[in-house]
Amino acid sequence: MSQRGFGFIEIIIVAAIVAVAGFLLMQYFTSTAKTIEKLQEDRPLARTKLAADQATLTSVQGLVRGYQAEKGQYPPDKATVLGLLVSPPKFQCPGNDFEYDPTTGGLSLTITDDARC
Repeated sequence: MSQRGFGFIEIIIVAAIVAVAGFLLMQYFTSTAKTIEKLQEDRPLARTKLAADQATLTSVQGLVRGYQAEKGQYPPDKATVLGLLVSPPKFQCPGNDFEYDPTTGGLSLTITDDARC
């Protein structure tokens, strides 16, 4: 009589193949999740936007220096600095603004919400 069905060895081989495939899939998805997490931490686009905001601030600083060279003093307040511009500065990161110190003529970038950029 001939019996039909799978033998014990064949079942063990299939179970081993399924286990190895499961392990490889688990490794793939774990590494993919880590890669996505790393990309979110690095946020290269946010760094680029922040660099653009710094460049905007540098150009405004140049106008303040030009004002100081022409008038012999720094602008008295932030409103005067904004008056030197054709239009208010448009920062890439929402909520960013700048602070102005009239005693030194220094400008600094104010980041109100770090998560938005």
